[in-house]
Amino acid sequence: MGYDIEFVQLTVPPGTKFPVEPESAVRLVKKAVPFADLQAVKASLLNLEGCRPGPKDAVDYLGRGLSYARIFPRQAAIHIENNCSAADLLKVLAHLQKDYPTLLILDLQNKQLHTAESYRAWWARPL
Repeated sequence: MGYDIEFVQLTVPPGTKFPVEPESAVRLVKKAVPFADLQAVKASLLNLEGCRPGPKDAVDYLGRGLSYARIFPRQAAIHIENNCSAADLLKVLAHLQKDYPTLLILDLQNKQLHTAESYRAWWARPL
């Protein structure tokens, strides 16, 4: 894939349809809850198989084949320099959702906001 995404903590209004289009996603992301304890986020990531400490405060994830991501826990969002398959990225998301259940995916390429299901469906579409 080769593009960046962010995981944001966000409770969306009932009835929200995913993926959320860019204009609405911008408004929703402004309401994201910051991460209070970045060390706890990093510790959670390091408990995931395939994760190891990266440079500075990053965590590196090595998935199947050539899947790779560098993950930066930040207060506003968990920023991911993404070269992973959708399946590997969703594995990281599912792991983090155990501690942060309201995480959603902000696709920084097309600016859409996704749940795991909408992201999986988005990448399953024919090109």
